[in-house]
Amino acid sequence: MRVALPRPAALLAPLVSLALVTGCGRTTVARAVDGQIIEGRFIAPRAYTLYAIGAEAEARGDLAMALAAYEQAEDSDPDSADIWTRVGAVRCRLGRGEAAADAFERALAIDADYEPAHREAARCDLAAGRLAAALGRVERAIVLDPDRDDGLLLRAEILRRLGRTDDARLSLRALLVRRPRSVDAWRALHAVAIEAGDRATAEQAARRLRELTSWKGAGLGLGVPARAPLAELDAALIEGQLRRARRLAQDVDLPPAEVAVRAAALGRAREAREQAELVSGADPSSASALVALAVAADLSGDEEALARACDALHPPAAGATPLVPPSPLARLLFAELLSRRVGRDAALAWLGPLPPPAPGARDLLSREVELRVQRQLARSAPAAP
Repeated sequence: MRVALPRPAALLAPLVSLALVTGCGRTTVARAVDGQIIEGRFIAPRAYTLYAIGAEAEARGDLAMALAAYEQAEDSDPDSADIWTRVGAVRCRLGRGEAAADAFERALAIDADYEPAHREAARCDLAAGRLAAALGRVERAIVLDPDRDDGLLLRAEILRRLGRTDDARLSLRALLVRRPRSVDAWRALHAVAIEAGDRATAEQAARRLRELTSWKGAGLGLGVPARAPLAELDAALIEGQLRRARRLAQDVDLPPAEVAVRAAALGRAREAREQAELVSGADPSSASALVALAVAADLSGDEEALARACDALHPPAAGATPLVPPSPLARLLFAELLSRRVGRDAALAWLGPLPPPAPGARDLLSREVELRVQRQLARSAPAAP
């Protein structure tokens, strides 16, 4: 049942005063697209909602529903390179190669430098065995965004398929310097090493995989106790793998808004903002998504976006759709933000009495945030007379 936020939400007014909300009638807005904060066109709520339905269906593997939703979103917003890219990616996975190529062409006609379109087109070429074309496309994607793990991992796989195992190993080693805990990168290095007959590297990768995850190598006896599902999801967020995090959330029935909240709690502003905007576009009543937007804006120094998110968290006017109360983790996160930006009293009024942490009662990230809030409130407590 949807209910209004508790009365302490009215104390958010001090945050709104931090930044004047301007530009409400602009035709451009700032948003996150595939992890990048960009300024772009206003997108109709219908297109956002359909895109969110498509993303959720794609994450759980329902490609037919995902494609139907994305194509309807495209009808509502035919000038979105992002929507056309997802249409192309899903068409490709459904074996509709020519239609996928047409969608990627449409995306790149809208924005020739849209990195996800080059990357997904490369993935489609790889699936069809067009290895040279795939390599050219993924290298263009990497030039456009050299910090995306997805593109670097895809390039390594294409190099492996081309028989260029030395180049693939070098590429993965470079990625692992930056992402030493990337399960996907170690798994890819293991596969390349096995193919190249590099026993020392394969054993090193197997050892790291034992330490990092429950992954089991074929025939290598790498069984270990399973990593907690939420820890696996958090690791994906830390590595910037938002799509993988969405799939893992589906496996544990974690609401989409909570993916955004966890990204914010981990300090991943890009991922938090992208996921929260997707959720809020489809369901403006999600207070957890609004909290994630506020924290992400605070992390990135976007005062205008912070003010908008805080304004949206106010109890709605009579007759309007009530907000769904924030999750426990979102509640803690916003208290932390209020304590930092407004003061201890505002945080306590929002939060209410905070009991001592109960070991084992919550997941590791929630306990960590709870302890952070307690320490912050204790530091700002008035001195005893």
